[in-house]
Amino acid sequence: MTHFHRSRRVALAWLSSVLFFTLSACSVLPESETLTFYRLPSPSAALGSQSVQQPRSDEVLQIDTPYGDRAVDSTRLLVIPDPDRISAYKGARWSDRAPVLFRDRLIEAFRSAGVFRTVVADSSTLSADLELSGDLTWFHVVYRDGVPVVRIAYDANLSNVSSSRIVGSQRFIVEQPVQGKEVTEVVQAFGLALDKLSVRVLEWVQQQSKIRPDGR
Repeated sequence: MTHFHRSRRVALAWLSSVLFFTLSACSVLPESETLTFYRLPSPSAALGSQSVQQPRSDEVLQIDTPYGDRAVDSTRLLVIPDPDRISAYKGARWSDRAPVLFRDRLIEAFRSAGVFRTVVADSSTLSADLELSGDLTWFHVVYRDGVPVVRIAYDANLSNVSSSRIVGSQRFIVEQPVQGKEVTEVVQAFGLALDKLSVRVLEWVQQQSKIRPDGR
């Protein structure tokens, strides 16, 4: 056998092995996940009932995006099947990061209530009188006796911007059972839980900022 033929056989053998391993690798790679993105449902009637006819204060309130750890600060719909394990609903994503969705829901609640001259996000360039910030500690689903329950925890701080003084701090925790086990039903439960929490935060901020319900 000539040197040319030996070299050709070696080259063909090498090419065959490369093709084999390439095809084998392709066969074991996971298929790309099909994702469905979910927005929070429209606010419930309980949230709308907090609205008033006229603003109660000339102050501007800024609501900051809360801090969340790496699990919370994501678009995944988190579920904790047991205390030591964090998972997520397969193929489901929020339309934005959870802390952003949370902030926007609070802003919507405060604007609907009309207790401040205006309410802005932390991305606004408008100067604010009061600042609501905090940590989004929980934003997930747990199981109790086989029933999924949405849990949200928010550690809030209300500050006077001009003096940099903390007016008050409070932890808010809400839970909302899910009426079913489908992702759409989980999303609905998140919406209801956020509405409950928004009402409580709204009432607390009114109290802390000395805004009386009668506007006087």
